[in-house]
Amino acid sequence: MSRPMLEAYRLDRRRSMGPLRAGSLDRRKFVQMRDLPIGCAISLRRTRPEKNPSHDGLAMETRNPMIEQHVSEQNAPREVEMKLELASGRMDDLLDHPLLARAKPAPDQGGTLYAVYYDTVDHALRRAGLSLRIRSSKGRQVQTIKAENGESGLALDRAEWECEVDGRLDFAAAAETPLAPFIGDIEGRKLIRPAFTVETNRHIFLIEHAGALIELALDQGVATAGSQNSSFSELELELKEGKVSGLFDLAGKLAEAAALRLSLTTKSERGYALTGAAASRPSTSGELALSSGTPCAEAFQRIARSCLSQIVGNEALFRRTRDAPALHQMRVGFRRLKASLSLFKGMLDNRETETIKAELRWAGRQLGPARDLDVLLANAPATTAQEAHLERMKAERARTEAYDALLETLGSPRFTRAILKTAAWIETGRWRTRGKAAMRRRSIADHVAKELPRRWKSIRKGAKRLAALEPDRRHRVRIKAKKLRYTVEFLESLYGRNPAKKRHAWWLARLKRLQDSLGEMNDIAVASERFPALSQSDPKRRKAREKKLLSGAEKTARKLRKADPFWT
Repeated sequence: MSRPMLEAYRLDRRRSMGPLRAGSLDRRKFVQMRDLPIGCAISLRRTRPEKNPSHDGLAMETRNPMIEQHVSEQNAPREVEMKLELASGRMDDLLDHPLLARAKPAPDQGGTLYAVYYDTVDHALRRAGLSLRIRSSKGRQVQTIKAENGESGLALDRAEWECEVDGRLDFAAAAETPLAPFIGDIEGRKLIRPAFTVETNRHIFLIEHAGALIELALDQGVATAGSQNSSFSELELELKEGKVSGLFDLAGKLAEAAALRLSLTTKSERGYALTGAAASRPSTSGELALSSGTPCAEAFQRIARSCLSQIVGNEALFRRTRDAPALHQMRVGFRRLKASLSLFKGMLDNRETETIKAELRWAGRQLGPARDLDVLLANAPATTAQEAHLERMKAERARTEAYDALLETLGSPRFTRAILKTAAWIETGRWRTRGKAAMRRRSIADHVAKELPRRWKSIRKGAKRLAALEPDRRHRVRIKAKKLRYTVEFLESLYGRNPAKKRHAWWLARLKRLQDSLGEMNDIAVASERFPALSQSDPKRRKAREKKLLSGAEKTARKLRKADPFWT
């Protein structure tokens, strides 16, 4: 490592690790996370004298378990941190990697971290969006309180307060934090007790790679709650100096030696999972923070990050629980990402993009067999017919096998690399610098002003006579309507603060209704081909349902054709 880079790193570490006095607090205020890498956060830090001498200063930070980006207020160096999980194999596979052999170890920053997390018996702190822990390392014990703002999804604003303690909870230091309502009296304080522990063995290295200085932390840990425990292996890559592309390139090189996946799971979530309190709800798409003047390049990155985050979050839940709704939302994430690529096709068109699209198509198709069987079994009519009963048992066995095959695929090097390469492409792909500069700078409002009428015109013509269309042409109308529906969802924040808000909501609801009706008709057709005895056990019921769905789709289409577009 060059001396200037090493000295810059040491200075940065000294600044970021400033001393914590007993009872002192780092107060953190938060900002929205918008134009950052996948699931990332902004951190603005500054120190200044406080009237209360017990306070070390003011810090502004948001944290996210997958990737963080810190940006100072005065053009200080940017820091990007990516969190990855070892999907399969051993940590030794990474430690033996040639890149780590050339890296400089930083043993003074590593070692064993032992954290005790606290909560009430009924997990009142977790339900309030709070976490409380004491972490011990090298003779130091630090109490940390984190508070979420209540929003779902990856882009969580989380405040954080820290103080050095003597091994016991310092309730006085927490008096001005969101923990205060729970510790207002002695009885409340008595309810807070250890919930689980997380012990981590950390190795830290400094790597010069592709013109960047990167800190790599390898964590092997165990979360323990009572008699339950769960081991994990993960690594964090933090850009200390240089280009973000170097960080993604390093992640890709390491992924060649071990199956690495982008990770959303925090250490506290691992512990709560053992107590049965971990969140089990699928991740859905949230509103995107776009404005009419947002450049297309920035708008695409925000949209694509949201889609990829939805995929990764639901993948983790499905791997853990085999949850059918999580599988559905993971598939939706792939489809939303495909719709975003279509919306900005002119800006993204190059060979690298085609390679990414091909891998995403492959990855998305792996979900199809399992998800199709979920839909078939959910919609199959209840019947006592022997043939249909046997067919249902056959379908359930097929679903179990499809789930097993999918789980194996999700842990495969090809799948994990496809997601990692997509993340790198979103952040550092050639589309950001080569050609199409005018479109990258064009505002999203100007872009969709042309795209929405063009896309609706294509659907409007096909939706005029849905009943008269052949099934394959009706299917094409459904695909186009689905893409338009996702596009309209992407743009919600553009129309949420003006008179078009109601019209936007009206259009979105009816596009969703049209998509759902045509989608269910397609599901019935697929089911009848694969398990005819099961799907056609009640022919009259099936025909009546198809007739009702088609009638509803035509009615919705007529309303859309007569309505004034919300984008005009």
